[in-house]
Amino acid sequence: MALVTGMWQFALFTFVSVLSVALTTLLIKRKTREPDLDYSDQPIWLSPWAVALGDKVLPRTGWFFKEQYSDIFFDYATKLVVQRDILQRSKELEESHFKTSISGDLPFWAGISESIDLQFDLVRDGPHGLIVGSTGAGKSELLKLVTGSLLVSVSKPIELVLIDFKGGAGLRELNRHPWTLTLVTDLDKDRHERFWHYLAGELKNREIVLATEGVSSITETKSLQRMIVLADEMPAIIASHPLALTTLEAIAARGRSLGVHLIATSQSLAGIPRALITNLTLRFAIGVTDPGDLISLVPTMRATSATGSRALAIWGSKTAWFDFPMSKILPNLGEGKTQPEKVLAWTAGLATSFESDGKTIAILDIPAEQRVEKIFISEFVGKSLLVVGASSSGKSMTAKLLKQAHPSATILDGPTIPDLETAYQSGQPLWCTMPSNVLLPLALQRKFEYVLYLRQSNLDQHLAAGLPKGSWNEKLPPGRGWFRGLAIQLAMPRPIQSQSTQENGQQPLVH
Repeated sequence: MALVTGMWQFALFTFVSVLSVALTTLLIKRKTREPDLDYSDQPIWLSPWAVALGDKVLPRTGWFFKEQYSDIFFDYATKLVVQRDILQRSKELEESHFKTSISGDLPFWAGISESIDLQFDLVRDGPHGLIVGSTGAGKSELLKLVTGSLLVSVSKPIELVLIDFKGGAGLRELNRHPWTLTLVTDLDKDRHERFWHYLAGELKNREIVLATEGVSSITETKSLQRMIVLADEMPAIIASHPLALTTLEAIAARGRSLGVHLIATSQSLAGIPRALITNLTLRFAIGVTDPGDLISLVPTMRATSATGSRALAIWGSKTAWFDFPMSKILPNLGEGKTQPEKVLAWTAGLATSFESDGKTIAILDIPAEQRVEKIFISEFVGKSLLVVGASSSGKSMTAKLLKQAHPSATILDGPTIPDLETAYQSGQPLWCTMPSNVLLPLALQRKFEYVLYLRQSNLDQHLAAGLPKGSWNEKLPPGRGWFRGLAIQLAMPRPIQSQSTQENGQQPLVH
């Protein structure tokens, strides 16, 4: 066209077009000659003279960058900005243990979202929370951060109950806080059944308090403190005991009005019933969360919605990507417990020993009602009682206690079967102690109206006695046992003083 018309513009356009095609071809060939390797996990090096991914030095100009390099540098720059914001805000809030600036019943600071503080009120935005993320993503760290912020942000004291099924590694430090009532781990198998009964009893007691005062919610009374149950590794907790799921579901369903709140962590949603997940309305997804789990948490979420942020917060119809720092120090650790008697009731239940008042033979633990009941010796008067236990379990102590209370009663300490049969022929009620009832004829066992089981010699005898497998513990203190299916602690006999004669000048002896 330029040759025919003689217009130089056409000649210039042709030259520029050919030059552009040539340069583009060279650039494409240059990029395609490089192997398509994954540099996403390589360190980035920046200097005034060059940039590098790992040991690969890149061209000075971005014109020669592959699209992959541009994406890597964009993500890197984004993370630098986020880390700068997190570091700066962490320095500002670290001394206050990340105290939140908002008001509420259970307010807390969770992190930074697009340079803005991400803050919640568990009562308003929850009332229960769920943290989901792969191993090592930081679930326990976020749980500790949220809890620490809660502890310094609330306007009045709360109560903490800790369930850590990673051996206690995540929450053991928090157990030193003055508001913490107890910590139970997967290693405390002998405590599991009582713990779940006691936690269910907490809900029942709170319902009784509200009904007695004629109110429907904890917001209408000052008699109760709010309680937060922290559950680390929810699927393992649910699988540990039949009572675990029913108790946690009761908290999730009725906890809002009773002032009991649940914050749980899990590696995935597998193993958590849908009915329970539905009530955990404040959710956090951390790290490389399974795409299926992410869509279950946020139905509108797609893979392309993800950003370079560390975690995703979901509450109501809202979502926000955010980053959070590691909480280095929790507040007020090591201070004295504000409710030491309540801590003892949650953790140990019964005292390891107590001296008899002459009327009480034992104390009975009723965890489902969160109370301890005295068992009086008079309850067994006119009845036959069998005490079964291994050596050093407290049998002889029981016989001594009974003898002190009723010197005229027939008490047999470790009799033979013929001795028992002979004693029963008298027709009088017996109080008897034996090392085992395995070899005791069933006809004789049925003659005893009450049976009190102390620590058995081994697990087989424990199971043969009809005691729950999970309650077997070879290190039970003397006098600890079971009565009517509940834990019992026998009283210690009172010391007996014998008067010495004046002739030999001896002082009274305590036996």
